[in-house]
Amino acid sequence: MRWFPLVLLLASLAGHSQAEIYRWVDEQGRVHFGQRPQPGSERVVVKPQVIERDAQTRQSEENLRRIMQVRQSERDEEKALRLEQRKRRQLECERMGRELAQFDKRMYWYEKDASGKKVEVDTRRVQERRAEIQALIRERC
Repeated sequence: MRWFPLVLLLASLAGHSQAEIYRWVDEQGRVHFGQRPQPGSERVVVKPQVIERDAQTRQSEENLRRIMQVRQSERDEEKALRLEQRKRRQLECERMGRELAQFDKRMYWYEKDASGKKVEVDTRRVQERRAEIQALIRERC
């Protein structure tokens, strides 16, 4: 925990490569770092550490980057698919809502028989169809 201020200071100074850093010890024996010289302070030279990666490490990093790109494209495709499914479901719900509204507006229902002649639909069949649509709306919408 005593090193935390030092790490924090060095991290904040990482972007200031031209800044000078000074180190001093106070009367209680605590070590301090700062950008302004204090009585008894000494200048600290901070050299950035360059870590050279070998070919295998660079190849592993490149493979990881490609995997991440593939995963991101898969997530984007899944998101687009879910959006398309949501739009289709919304259109289906709107269509079923319009169809259900027709049951309240009409008193008689007709359909064509095999010969093409209009015949009245049985009330029980109309109510069954209405119940089917209501169940679909509850289930999907």
